[in-house]
Parts: sequence; structure tokens; C-alpha cells
Amino acid sequence: MSAVNTPIQRTNAVSLNDEEAVKKVLVDSVLGLWDVVNNLTRLKPSRPDRYRVTIFGSARAKPGTFAYEETKRVARALAEMGCDIITGGGPGLMQAANEGVDLSGESESLGIRVDLPFEQEVNPFVELAYEHARFSLVSIISCLRRMHSLLRRVESAPCWRQ
Repeated sequence: MSAVNTPIQRTNAVSLNDEEAVKKVLVDSVLGLWDVVNNLTRLKPSRPDRYRVTIFGSARAKPGTFAYEETKRVARALAEMGCDIITGGGPGLMQAANEGVDLSGESESLGIRVDLPFEQEVNPFVELAYEHARFSLVSIISCLRRMHSLLRRVESAPCWRQ
């Protein structure tokens, strides 16, 4: 048995010579697409995306100083926007960041500690603390000058090993 290919006849076809009819088809199509987009935006993921921001800073900054208070303010603002804050979990600016999250009441405050014999305990504002024996920093930089600057800073940082 052979099938015969017959062209589909459209009864509502619009000639491209009929400008008004073409405009109507285009307007209806675009408005129809907006309806589709509006309908699709009703779909929400079952698990919302979480952004996590890492804040590095001095362990020696004291509460009440400009750096401490500004770090706390920035962390609070980020937490209110839905960002979780990750620090080293120690005192100083790390504590300020964790405290800012605590004041917002909006996000998680994480502390990732490196087990060092001379460092203090996890600050009281950390909700989730992780301790590790070693620490690695990976920085993706697209400019060689910035990479050189980063490596010079890392090179001059003190490192102790037991």
C-alpha cells in the first residue's frame, strides 16, 4: 500500500500581499507568546537557588570599629537579599559578617575553620561550622596582572605547618 503525499490546505491562510491581515497575524502571535511567557512564569522551582557569598577579613578587627560595623552592615544586606554568608568562622571581620546574618534573620551563616593551634574558637554567630586540617584558595582570574597581584599576596602570607 502506498501513501499519497497531499499538501495540507489551510482555510485561514493569509496572503503576504494583504498588509492588514499580516499585521493582525503578527500582533496576535506576539500577544499569544506573551500569554505563554506569563503562564510559564507561574512555574516555580521546588528548591530555590541560594547564593553563597564568602567574606574574608581580619581576625583582629574589634566591634565598634568602622571596618567591623561596615562588614556587619554589608553581610546583613546580602542576607536580606537571600544570600548565605560564609566566613572563616573566627573573630574580627568574620564575626561581624556572621553577626550581620544573625541580625537579618534571613539566611544561613556558615563558618569554615582551619584547625590551627594558635587560633580562637568559632564565633557565636556561626550557625553551621566545619573544621578542616588544611585550607586551599582557588581564584579564577582572567587577567595576568591580577593573577600576579594575587600570587604576590599569597606568597607574602605567613604559612605554618606542623
